[in-house]
Amino acid sequence: MLLKKPFMAIMLLVLLLGSAFTLYSLENEDLTINNYQGTFECFPGVIYDPHTVEEVQQIVRNALADGKTVMAGNRKFSSQIDAACTDSGQVQISLKNMDNILQFDAAAKTVTVQAGMRFNILNDFLREQQLAVNMVTELGTFSVGGMLGSGTHGSTLQKPSNMLADYVTEMKMVDGLGDVRVLTGEALNAARVNLGVLGVVVEVTIQLEDAFKVRADVNGYKDDSNLENVILDLARDNYSANIAWFPGLGRYATTTYNEVPLDTPGNAFNAQANVSSIQEYFFGLLFDGLHEVNGTGLQCFVAKLRYGARDSSYFRDLNTNFVKRNPVGHSDQMQYFGCREEDQCVWDRLPIALQEVAIPIEELPNWISDVRQILAKHEKTCFPLNGIYFRFGKASPSYLGMSAGRDTAYLGIEYTLRQEGEAVPKNYFVNLEIEQMSIRKYNARPHWGKNSVAIFENMPSKFEKWDDFLAFKAEMDPHNIFTNEFWKRASGEIPLSDYMTAGCNERGECYCQTDAHCETGSTCQPGKWYGGSNICMKP
Repeated sequence: MLLKKPFMAIMLLVLLLGSAFTLYSLENEDLTINNYQGTFECFPGVIYDPHTVEEVQQIVRNALADGKTVMAGNRKFSSQIDAACTDSGQVQISLKNMDNILQFDAAAKTVTVQAGMRFNILNDFLREQQLAVNMVTELGTFSVGGMLGSGTHGSTLQKPSNMLADYVTEMKMVDGLGDVRVLTGEALNAARVNLGVLGVVVEVTIQLEDAFKVRADVNGYKDDSNLENVILDLARDNYSANIAWFPGLGRYATTTYNEVPLDTPGNAFNAQANVSSIQEYFFGLLFDGLHEVNGTGLQCFVAKLRYGARDSSYFRDLNTNFVKRNPVGHSDQMQYFGCREEDQCVWDRLPIALQEVAIPIEELPNWISDVRQILAKHEKTCFPLNGIYFRFGKASPSYLGMSAGRDTAYLGIEYTLRQEGEAVPKNYFVNLEIEQMSIRKYNARPHWGKNSVAIFENMPSKFEKWDDFLAFKAEMDPHNIFTNEFWKRASGEIPLSDYMTAGCNERGECYCQTDAHCETGSTCQPGKWYGGSNICMKP
């Protein structure tokens, strides 16, 4: 972790350097930065916390002159992998000090903010103005710049988009020469989901709409046999829909939201992540037990607990904290759940990982049928956290958004790791057969920030405008200083075959090709149903 330096010493250093920004590169200081769970570390050579666009420009120009590469990302970054990390010894920029509202136009219903602003803070301001953002992500504590970097999304087919990126009308970015670019039109479409490799996003203007409230309906279904036939209607007939399918139990649970007028009585909020320390402790014990107990009984028991938490209301009243059975509340507070602590959520401390992919929405019924076929070939498998989690979004004009050019179904599978984040989850091979079936048969696009190394195979083939994005990157960053190992893997510059080393499947770095790629005691075998997959299983 970064060592705290006395205030006067830092001020003296700034004066000596003749610089307006704070430099965290003191000799012998630990510059390691971590993801939200501490399961992934990065090792920049320097971290800057600029306060102004001019300071960002100077950092980029200095890096260019020194032959360094640059990436913008927080010290505690919200990715499972290194998407926002600069390479070892290179330049990291944090925009934590650039978190202000710069301009608000109530008549035009627009707001311009710095990229370091947290989305929940923006929502608090907009709620007071009776305005809102058409975006239904389930966690609002991300920075605006980070949400644009990875294409953070929610779930809606009744609004123009489920991504904040698609409500941006103008973007200000510092390019690879240190110059400021103001992006609109087709250039903006290229940059909406930018992975941090076009430049440093410093300011964005966002289109707003009149605020509204939503009513939530939470329902559980103890027979999933008809899910393929109803799931698209659930998605299309509601303002927003989230569906948790527990195929090992034969059940699914739905949360749907629909708009109601702003003056509708109700002051509820989404409390599903607001667990007590006692609940968190016992969940930790259960998660560890999932790796120790033979068979899938405990896995299915935890799945039943999670289904029980999702088939009844998890909304509470803001004033009384009592559970609301027919909850109505402001759109953001109902959908963007908060945590017990301002800057830490339960998944920060419990070993949870998430793989999420996106497929064309019309293929979803077929995909569900195929998953049933895979599960029928394996020992009973339960998905103990949120089951298989479905969300939805319209086609995006962005070049690299998960929904670029096609209406989309998002498919997420969460699983547990040991506390150290090292052990293979129970029935991990089933997840991997589903995963490989998704990306190879259904041309699924992985979430840019949530997944493992292996899942990013053949990324250029998955986006029609990939070459256009590369051409725009060459224009914005002619010396390629905005790059990192993640981008090199995703773009194919570093082939994924380079990661095919002993034990790579256990680390999430490969789909096995030989037994050596598997964890001890397992061998590399074809998938039980999908023949285009390879999975590590015990003989």
